[in-house]
Amino acid sequence: MELIIAGGVGEHGRNCFYVRGETTLFLVDCGKMADTPEDPYPRLTREQIGGLDAVFLTHSHADHTGSLPWLYENGFHGKLIATAETLDQLPFPVEESRVLEDICPGGTGNFGDLSIAWGRAGHCVGSVWYRFAENGKSIFFSGDYTEDTQVYACDPIRNQHADLAVLDCAYGREEMSYEAACDRLIQETETLLSDHKLLLFPVPKYGRGQEILKLFSDRLSGVSYYADALFLRNLAKQDAGGFWYRPVKISTSVCPYNGQTQGIVFVSDPQLRGEAARNAARQVLSLGGGAVMTGTLEKGSYSESLFRQGKMTLLRYPVHLNHGQFAQLKEENDFRQTIPYHSREFSAKREILF
Repeated sequence: MELIIAGGVGEHGRNCFYVRGETTLFLVDCGKMADTPEDPYPRLTREQIGGLDAVFLTHSHADHTGSLPWLYENGFHGKLIATAETLDQLPFPVEESRVLEDICPGGTGNFGDLSIAWGRAGHCVGSVWYRFAENGKSIFFSGDYTEDTQVYACDPIRNQHADLAVLDCAYGREEMSYEAACDRLIQETETLLSDHKLLLFPVPKYGRGQEILKLFSDRLSGVSYYADALFLRNLAKQDAGGFWYRPVKISTSVCPYNGQTQGIVFVSDPQLRGEAARNAARQVLSLGGGAVMTGTLEKGSYSESLFRQGKMTLLRYPVHLNHGQFAQLKEENDFRQTIPYHSREFSAKREILF
């Protein structure tokens, strides 16, 4: 087998990995780089794209899927394989899609000569890790992975064997624990609420928003919560439970936001690119409120502009691994070679034969 890194190593975004097996050519993810509009797409040739048998998605976020329309435009005619939830979350039409759970019921299956195993990655609804094997060679992809979750289920990666493993290390050498990060988020949010009374939390359409709400509902008292329609729909799904969720309940009510002056407002648009999200931000700020970013600011976004103006505070809620957790994951499995991805701090050879 051979791995060609088309993006996502030595950079944050554009996650895309080209795997050449003896009989199967496939990608794992096909993300788009938000910070470099002059060079946003994976480093793939039209010949490589045209020969692909399949693309496997770990989850729906744009840094893992945003280049799929470009891939089709450049000659991709293979199968797109992902969980049913991930396929449903994609914001654009796709061709020749297949549901992972149908190919690999119970977590294992085959695509041609390619043997596949997968599990829940804890990052968001529908997110997974993969192990692929063919003719005695194997490669593992953690996807965006965390075992420290409030509401999302994770199948811990343990006792896996692979010749090569590409593992989440998005937080690089930062070593703050999940517990410490949560404590800081709670403490700083309490201070900001005392100062502003009203806070805007822009969060991904699918992901950490419900995690943060669960944390707040358990540890903050006397706070009212508001959200947009998509957040409320996702919250109703979580409340109903099911395969992608831990068996927990969020013990607070959340209402649509209509100009209230105290509380926390969730909007499902982390970079505030949409007009509705921007309007909500303007309204909150006009009322003396503040804004909190719990993820990564993207260059040129409205969220970045608010941060630069001193109107947004950065307070991370962890949904990835740091290097210490990356190293721990290596210890708990049999990976002959590992590559940390999703971080600018680590690099690797672009082509790896194994």
